[in-house]
Amino acid sequence: MAMLNRVHLNGLRAVETVARLGSLSAAASELNVSASAVSQQVKRTEAQLGQALFERTASGLVPTEFGTVFTARLGAGFRELAQAVALADEASECTLVV
Repeated sequence: MAMLNRVHLNGLRAVETVARLGSLSAAASELNVSASAVSQQVKRTEAQLGQALFERTASGLVPTEFGTVFTARLGAGFRELAQAVALADEASECTLVV
């Protein structure tokens, strides 16, 4: 858990979104930030982890072998979080306040 406290959630979101959508600009659009902000988050997250998650190529960012495994797990984690939040939303819709 100590390692998790050193890595920023927004950076993890940026990494997962870039991997899923395949580009900084698409990730920026989904996250409602600039592409340079996404790029900075990715670099900061790589530094915090001490691992390269993407290779920088002329055609953009390509996940490394480690990055592919890492982002698959991140994606699963974010899907679980989304389901938990949806469950809370459903519960609040069923609450009757008098």
